[in-house]
Amino acid sequence: MIAPKNFLTIILVTIVVSIIIVLNPISEHDPDFSNFTFDAVYLEDKNSILITFADQSKKSSFVVLEILGMETTYHKEFEIIDSEFSHAVPLEKLPKYGWKTIPVTLEISYDESEIIKMKTEIHDEDQLSPEIIFGVDD
Repeated sequence: MIAPKNFLTIILVTIVVSIIIVLNPISEHDPDFSNFTFDAVYLEDKNSILITFADQSKKSSFVVLEILGMETTYHKEFEIIDSEFSHAVPLEKLPKYGWKTIPVTLEISYDESEIIKMKTEIHDEDQLSPEIIFGVDD
């Protein structure tokens, strides 16, 4: 037989766990970002950054592009044709502290109801592409 003290502890733990599950349900909808490609490459011969984006699902229609950490933040907004674009950004000078201090962000209007946010780093042509960080605004 369970002692009253242990029984009370079991009931209390069960209630707490139930409340946590109800207040923080486990998401069954994990976003799949595998249809997106996004890259930012420094082209030394042109002294520019080539930003490329593609959405294989063809549901992207508008982008807000920002390159942060420069003397003046680069900001451009434009419609996407066929859910992809390439955009070259000329540079006046190279960053003093390297490319890791210059993140490139995109806010993509996706499927007319979601905003997909992406962030990556600029890299040289001979380097592998860095990780892309994704986020979603409903």
